[in-house]
Amino acid sequence: MEQIIPGTQNNHKINVIMSDDGMAGYIMLEKSETVEGAPDEELHVTVEQLKQILADNRVVYGIKENSLQLIAVRPIYGIKVEVARGTDPIDGKDGYVNFFVKRDSEYKPEYNEDGVIDYKNIEYFQQVTKGQLLCEVIRETKGTDGVNILGVAVPAKRGRPPVSPMGKNTLFNEDGTRLFAACSGVVRFIKDHIDINEVLQIRSSVDQGTGNINFPGDVIIEGDVCYGFSVVTGGSVTIRGVVEGASVEAAGDIFISKGINGAGGKKVVAGGNLRSGYIENAELEIAGDITTDYIIDSNIICNGNIQLMGKNELIVGGSVNVLGELTARYIGNEKERPTRIEVMGVVIADTEAINKLKQEREDYNSRALKLTEMLNQFSGMSGLIRESAVNEQLNILKQQLTLLKEGIDSISRKIEELENQGRVEYPGAVICKKKLYQGVKIYFGNELFRFDLDDIEHCRIFWSDGEIIHGTL
Repeated sequence: MEQIIPGTQNNHKINVIMSDDGMAGYIMLEKSETVEGAPDEELHVTVEQLKQILADNRVVYGIKENSLQLIAVRPIYGIKVEVARGTDPIDGKDGYVNFFVKRDSEYKPEYNEDGVIDYKNIEYFQQVTKGQLLCEVIRETKGTDGVNILGVAVPAKRGRPPVSPMGKNTLFNEDGTRLFAACSGVVRFIKDHIDINEVLQIRSSVDQGTGNINFPGDVIIEGDVCYGFSVVTGGSVTIRGVVEGASVEAAGDIFISKGINGAGGKKVVAGGNLRSGYIENAELEIAGDITTDYIIDSNIICNGNIQLMGKNELIVGGSVNVLGELTARYIGNEKERPTRIEVMGVVIADTEAINKLKQEREDYNSRALKLTEMLNQFSGMSGLIRESAVNEQLNILKQQLTLLKEGIDSISRKIEELENQGRVEYPGAVICKKKLYQGVKIYFGNELFRFDLDDIEHCRIFWSDGEIIHGTL
């Protein structure tokens, strides 16, 4: 809606109209009614008179002289003429960060002339030196305020500040606009924060000459991890050779240039992603994604996606549990080698209510701990104050502690009930780009995907609306 404020001049109506947001003002002329047969009376008004009419109606900013002159010289009736326009605010720009180091998502595998991923030459972990510039912070701007036609300021929206990129072993300059490495090491992104982890570099194989490796940061091994040895790292690990009958455990990513030959019950465990040339007879527990050329006779638990990439893109034998998507060219083989694939489910529960109850339980536990400390204090005061007073206070504290423990038990039961009420969904899928052979069993939880005697080609097996769907590519 617009605000219409009538005025008069020579018995003609001069309506002052303002937009809802106060950013535009108009004048609309209306002829006065005349007696039948009498000549029309012309409107005689000056620019200054029009300005005064606007001012009387509080329109004082952004006056358009040309429009007023047009009305004064050649009156136009029944049409709104814009005579004032405010200045729009200019909102501030959001802050952002210019990174001078690569993010994890910017690393892509490359193929050699034979169509095989060249794992040997992928420098997946990016190293920096002390004092190296990591990024530049561009601050947000506050913007420029506007003014409406009433002369009132219209505030601009300030831009959003950037997320601070400062992480472990990094430091800002004095004005907080440039971030530098405080030590030499390997770059790791934790969301939008840059961490610099100092690196242990082993220029040989892990064998009798080195012993087992246990290091809190990132590890680079130029050779193999030999049979019977182990590597444990609190960061990520790069192995230029093979892992053969050895165990490797990393809190972050694992990158193996050649491949994994498992034996002796040794496991490869990663808190991040695994990239390996191949995987044979291995036991794997991977929290992130797996990227490899082929998987043979291995037992795998993967909470991310499994991507077969390279010359073979084959998975045959063993057992694979995957939460995300498994993508391969061939699954199984012509000899119908038993191969088990299970797409794992996730429980969809009322997480908001569960988290609220867990917070309430934490509060109860904290109060119970304080009451226990008070009980211990009063128990030691029996010789200092009247015994009856001590006993009375002890009884009160014990009653309160009992009530708190009952409350904790009750909350725990409610949490368990909510968790049990959740439904199971299967977000993953099995994608076969070429052929899915007989002998392969695909499960979604306990539900088995059944197909006829013939092999299947170019398919996508997934879960939807409570049942297994056989789709095509």
